Amino acid sequence: MNVTHCIFDLDGLLLDTESIYTECLQQICAPYGKNFSTETKSEMMGKSSLEAGQILIRELNLPMTDEEFLIKSNELYTQAFPSAELLPGAERLITHLTAHNIPIGIATGSSHELFTLKTSGYPDLFKLFDPVICTDANEIRLTKPEPDIFLACAEKFPNPPLSMSQCLVFEDGENGVRAALTAGMKVVLVPSLPLSTYDTWIIKHVSRTLDSLLKFDPMEFVVLVPSLPLSTYDTWIIKHVSRTLDSLLKFDPMEFGLPPFDDN
Repeated sequence: MNVTHCIFDLDGLLLDTESIYTECLQQICAPYGKNFSTETKSEMMGKSSLEAGQILIRELNLPMTDEEFLIKSNELYTQAFPSAELLPGAERLITHLTAHNIPIGIATGSSHELFTLKTSGYPDLFKLFDPVICTDANEIRLTKPEPDIFLACAEKFPNPPLSMSQCLVFEDGENGVRAALTAGMKVVLVPSLPLSTYDTWIIKHVSRTLDSLLKFDPMEFVVLVPSLPLSTYDTWIIKHVSRTLDSLLKFDPMEFGLPPFDDN
């Protein structure tokens, strides 16, 4: 089946927030003499703030409570996220799909509050998405890598797809790729980590792996745009996404049966 709907992750795919996360979390770890590693970051991607904090505290044995982590991280995020910038190819792809009446949605591990902060610099662009499903939505029982958030997003489209296989998901994280594939959707991987860090299963099963959304051809289908070094991703992720790109600028819509960019 050709793709009829597109669903996007947010962090590390559309917005360059992964570098902000890294800086903020390193600030939390530094007083305890701990380093925030790529491996820990990969495990945290796509999780709620609480779950991500629990992973960080457990993996680095930090002497703080979940509540203390949330207070400190939210303080840092509130200051930093409004400065988040779009990643290459994001605006081009979003406006292209909208111009050709392709429904687009967002399924993000961010809370609604953090989503609003992160996207505050681009209100007109992000209002093009319908629906926007955040991890604290009532419909979400389990976070990525479970499929709940992608299934909820597909169901909330004004005109839902006839089949989950008609949805093309753009992801940069292993947890998100697993969630989308479990939902029966096609996936384009644009890694935010070195591809060598991804599970080989991921690499095998995505439809495409691109190094940028700029390389996406609308005539194809599922893409990973990594926000962490690709070498940190589970190989299962690398194997199963349709494409892995280093930027949304490299996404070619024609690969997935979508209208080609007008500037080709």
